[in-house]
Amino acid sequence: MRKQYFYLFVILILLTFGCKDGKPIQPQTDLTIASPTASTLKKATKNYLSAWSDNDTILHQLVTIKNLVRNVNGEIISVNQNELFKTMQFWHRAMPDFKMVEKEINVVGNRTYVNWTGTGTNTGMFGKVPPSGKKGHTEGISILTFDDTGHIVHEAVCFDLLGLMEEWGYTISPPVMK
Repeated sequence: MRKQYFYLFVILILLTFGCKDGKPIQPQTDLTIASPTASTLKKATKNYLSAWSDNDTILHQLVTIKNLVRNVNGEIISVNQNELFKTMQFWHRAMPDFKMVEKEINVVGNRTYVNWTGTGTNTGMFGKVPPSGKKGHTEGISILTFDDTGHIVHEAVCFDLLGLMEEWGYTISPPVMK
């Protein structure tokens, strides 16, 4: 009987000290949050473009932060979700069939670089410009910056607005020189 107690004692000692990895136990609050993966950022980017195509403000809210900054052709257009939604409404008023399709998405760190095409028929007012009824398209690139939770915090976008308006039938007049 003493042998059994002895063996049980030895096994307990081995389990106690043999299973220790030597690393201190970290409290739950000290654990770092893993950054989103490339596939997660690509999916969020596709959702962002889909939200633009479908005029879906709910989906935009899910993939962006409230204070999203959107820079278009070098000018800050919106500094929050509400301003982004107004911009989206503006484009969908001018082109109710507006669609954005990604041609290529590349992920580098916490950014996606998106080459896209936008198409639509100008059947509504484009600001103060009356509709032409013509279909147009534009090529563009967006650089989307994400936070650690996979939400878009900034968009820098460049696209050819002049080319789009020319496809709608508008022309540029030379300046009046006096």
